[in-house]
Amino acid sequence: MKTSRGAFWARIFFLPAAAGLLCLFLLNFLIITSALVSVAVGILCAPIGALYLLGAIGVVSDLSPSALTAAGLFCLCFGCFLCFFTARFSPFCLRLSQRYFTVLKDEKWRRIYTGGKRNRFMLLFFLLSLFALAAAAEAQYLSKKAGFESTVVRDRLVFKTAKYLNISTSGLDYELRFHRGDGILVEYVNDTPMIVEQSDVNYLKLVQDDSFTLSLFAREQFGYKMTVWLPENDYREFYLDSGSGDIYISETLSDYTEIRTRSGNITVNGAVGKLSAYAAGGSISCTYAAFVNAGSFETKSGNIDIRLPDFSGIKLEFRTENGYLDSKLLGLKERFYTSLDIEKSAPLSRYLYITTESGGVSVEAVNFQNR
Repeated sequence: MKTSRGAFWARIFFLPAAAGLLCLFLLNFLIITSALVSVAVGILCAPIGALYLLGAIGVVSDLSPSALTAAGLFCLCFGCFLCFFTARFSPFCLRLSQRYFTVLKDEKWRRIYTGGKRNRFMLLFFLLSLFALAAAAEAQYLSKKAGFESTVVRDRLVFKTAKYLNISTSGLDYELRFHRGDGILVEYVNDTPMIVEQSDVNYLKLVQDDSFTLSLFAREQFGYKMTVWLPENDYREFYLDSGSGDIYISETLSDYTEIRTRSGNITVNGAVGKLSAYAAGGSISCTYAAFVNAGSFETKSGNIDIRLPDFSGIKLEFRTENGYLDSKLLGLKERFYTSLDIEKSAPLSRYLYITTESGGVSVEAVNFQNR
């Protein structure tokens, strides 16, 4: 049987043709995915922007209310345009593939390209998307010109030195650091302002405002965080709490420090006073400058890493269900998977209480030269 010229060339260029068809279907998949994402973002942002524009809800974004509304309409219209475009492009890909394999089998085929009717809806949504994009750019430009930057809260607070410090946040990472100046300085970037309670000169409480606010990618973009600068002073008590934020302390200059977090991590560098730390799902890392007061550490599933000067006297009470303990400092040559009481004698031995359900625990000597 004699092969036609079309079938001959179709077989010669089989691999390039197959690669081309594969690229067409991949492009079709990307267009469909982009259409669904664009429509979803538009359905989310357009009504949120409208309510934001009316003042009904609070939104944290670097876009002004009018620009956010127009941007949501752009995503919605452009997503609809892509949907209509896909409705024309997908059948074309299938038809092109069917025609190629028809030629490959040396069968009769008709022309691939047909006139078809113009899709007026596709053109309409394309023009609407261009109009919405231009409106969003113009609204943002006018807002910037009027002084709008973003609704992200950036603030710097100054307080007199207090002996009792209480900080509670739901998901904001924060640090405690020390400076040589006077007064307590608080610098933060967040969705909402911090709530401050100061009953007297010796008590300061900072609480994250948990009022309902929608944050549109602002946390990752602006790097939400709080830093509390403390002057070197004789502090009595620090109480630090967080829901999912990480807590860092450069050194503990208070007589007693209590730290609690549910899913965040706790890091203490330079502990001296009595310390109690609890992390439900996060990890705890603590380095002691001098182990002269009792320490208590507890986690559910997170790891605990304790570093002490090698001359420290330790009375360790380790309690666990499925965790383990590593400590060359305490003379352990192998990993222990059960609860354990052990002591490293010294003139001033202090108690170290460690409890974990399934986390790993390490108690080792600190190398101050590599800190």
